[in-house]
Amino acid sequence: MGVKTAGWVPKQHGAWAMLVVPYLAGLVMAHDARPLGPADLILGATWLVGYFAFNAAVLTVKAPASRRERYYPALAVYGAVAGALSVLTLTLTGWWILVWVPPYAGLVAWALHLAATHRERSLLSGVLTVVASCGLMVVLQPWGADDPTRATDVAIMVALTAYFVGTVLHVKSLIRERNDPSAATRSQGYHAGGVTAAAFAVAMGWLGWWWLIWALALAARSLWMPRARRRPAQIGVVEILLSAWALALTILA
Repeated sequence: MGVKTAGWVPKQHGAWAMLVVPYLAGLVMAHDARPLGPADLILGATWLVGYFAFNAAVLTVKAPASRRERYYPALAVYGAVAGALSVLTLTLTGWWILVWVPPYAGLVAWALHLAATHRERSLLSGVLTVVASCGLMVVLQPWGADDPTRATDVAIMVALTAYFVGTVLHVKSLIRERNDPSAATRSQGYHAGGVTAAAFAVAMGWLGWWWLIWALALAARSLWMPRARRRPAQIGVVEILLSAWALALTILA
């Protein structure tokens, strides 16, 4: 029973969206400049299992020493599988992918430090996780290639990363900080800024006008949901729909 509760899979709907959407969006954008292949599939599997290993590591380092043993099996299994997949990814992609190891190692180390000091639920921890997840879009891009859609791709990557950061703020205002009015105000201000940024990107021709409608929908949900009765499942469903919308816009860009 100890292994069952040791974080074998993420339970939050939003966590799954944050894992899947950047990867799929990254594949869509990369396909504009290069052919996709088995290496992309293995990289996705490595990322997914690596996240499970990270999740198990967070549970391990934040647990009291007397209870850490229950998390070791999940950590060992996910760590071993992630290691094997990493070697396979390296074999298929080539040594260039190692350039991304230092930044990811820094993000993981920082996040684990926050977990060890019982700050894994902090805003900073959430942002670090978002940056690591959305960074997969950057990893998938062939930066040495001549891609005429590069400006749009970069704008989409920024938009999706900003969305998931905003989701951290939004969900905190609904759940962990629901009794703090400043949390909702902070989230609403952030999303208002997102609408302004989206309007600028549309005006510059980097994004299509539908992205502005999407940004307005994000701002509307940040205004309405703190005032409405809601349950965690409802929050998760809304985020899945917004994530699917963003992925559809990426495909159509």
